[in-house]
Amino acid sequence: LFFGHALPEHLVTKLVGLRAVLGEGFELLLEHAIGVRFFVLLERIPVCDDDDVVLGLALRVERAFRRDETGVLEHLAADEAAFVVAVSILDGVAHFADGHLDIAGGNAKTPATHKKYVAVTPINLARGELAPWRNTANELPLPAPFDTHSANGDFNAPDVKTAYLNYCLRVIEYLDPDYLAIGIEVNLLRRNTDAATWAKYLELHEHVYTNLKAQHPDLPIFVSVVPVEMLDGYVDPPAEFSGDLAGYRSTQLAALDELLMHSDYYAVSLYPFLTAYFARDFPADMFDQIFALSTKPAVIAETGMIAEDMTVFSILFEGNQGKQDSYMQSMLAAADANGLIFVNWFVLQDYDLLCDFFGGCVGTDRIWRDAGVYDGSGNTRPSHDTWKSWLEKEKDR
Repeated sequence: LFFGHALPEHLVTKLVGLRAVLGEGFELLLEHAIGVRFFVLLERIPVCDDDDVVLGLALRVERAFRRDETGVLEHLAADEAAFVVAVSILDGVAHFADGHLDIAGGNAKTPATHKKYVAVTPINLARGELAPWRNTANELPLPAPFDTHSANGDFNAPDVKTAYLNYCLRVIEYLDPDYLAIGIEVNLLRRNTDAATWAKYLELHEHVYTNLKAQHPDLPIFVSVVPVEMLDGYVDPPAEFSGDLAGYRSTQLAALDELLMHSDYYAVSLYPFLTAYFARDFPADMFDQIFALSTKPAVIAETGMIAEDMTVFSILFEGNQGKQDSYMQSMLAAADANGLIFVNWFVLQDYDLLCDFFGGCVGTDRIWRDAGVYDGSGNTRPSHDTWKSWLEKEKDR
């Protein structure tokens, strides 16, 4: 997850699709226009949230947040990129020092009593190649030899191993996280590529995890996965499997086992409205199925549910406040029942203002627009009250 050139701390990663289309002006607007933050539940489950969102004029969200509960703050990088700058010839130290990652402000504002969850990944947003380069702008073409490594799926190239390990070490040194994800939704790489590419990624994953743990044995290090790829009826298999859902699920389950050999947590990324259940209720046993996949300590690295209907590419994704709140209740109950370490609700406030500024969000740009527990005007939704009720419940334990 990921740091952006002019992005405020804790900005939602999934807005990267919109940023990629609209460019640097979008990023600068985000810096001043919208206060998208994270709700996070932590360790059965003390809660951190941003208590108030006060909307100002001219597409600004004034930061009037009170954060007096113990919890986790997450720092994300907008395009999940730029790890190659850790290579000495590209001067990773300068990259951090000159503000390209623009995380100094967010890190400085994190209260000392709050825990920090940081997530980075070597995989691009399409989950198919190496992440692009970020230097003076976002998503620049990778310099040689990384362009060739990416085209060939060579995640295990010595240059890549060195670069990504150095990047993760620099992130740890700079941000001093309490939790570190070194990959995001990484099982989608197996969906989008082939067995050979996956094997190369696993080599990189093991190399980075093993070396990081050697230097930081007490730091929880993990990767996140999309668990619905391992369940029956949530997604269609990719072309490689020619409609063989059982074969695809078997491959995904094997990938999970391989990942968890070098991951302290079973971390899931879950958006049920982006599955086959986009226009109907997800199965009541969904969480039971998900958390039955592993006995490792578990976290929900990111999740959310839309609170308004959304039409993308002529497909209606059904959403309303009641459905969002029902999901929030089910999710938190499942987190409690399964002893999750933390939960991260991805979008705090809808980004209507941002869309309006650019004349509307269309296509995939608007997928997460209405997933906030605050609506676009800063009004709370029932899901917010459910979150707060869990906060009070945990404070009383």
